Amino acid sequence: MKVNICGVPHEVIMKEDAFNCIDTHMGEIIYGKQQIKVNKDMPEELTKETICHEMVHGILIHIGRDELAGDESFVQAFANAIYQGFEIKEA
Repeated sequence: MKVNICGVPHEVIMKEDAFNCIDTHMGEIIYGKQQIKVNKDMPEELTKETICHEMVHGILIHIGRDELAGDESFVQAFANAIYQGFEIKEA
């Protein structure tokens, strides 16, 4: 799977949870390789939300807002707002 971040394609790689971080670490973006790595053992909705979270990191880096890209609370809140805003629900 690929996603575009500011016109740059990024490969989404599903992998074992081996990020060497705290238990709640679900994904990461590797800017120089244009990759997003996501824990493959999560439910589909959490996987989509995690991809959105990592995309927000990428967007902020691409627009030169490195200080915001490093603010996990901001990134998570912004990613949640985007994810929930674009989710299509049947009536």
